[in-house]
Amino acid sequence: MSDVEITIKLPEELLEQARADGLSITDASIAHMIETELVRAQAAKQLRTAMHKLEGSLSPEEIEDELAKAKADRIAKDQLKPE
Repeated sequence: MSDVEITIKLPEELLEQARADGLSITDASIAHMIETELVRAQAAKQLRTAMHKLEGSLSPEEIEDELAKAKADRIAKDQLKPE
């Protein structure tokens, strides 16, 4: 895998806000943000796929149970990731 160098323009206000909240803007932090967004996008896609498959087949209570299970799984998976 090779590295790709990019240049981004951020509004000064956004950068100041990030710094005030203790976020560092580094190559590693930007890469982490992109990785996090990829995980989120993949999860959203999987949720849409599951919704289409399950449409009309579960009661609202069953849906809540499935969502709670998925949330617990995601939390457990996030806790296993090294910081």
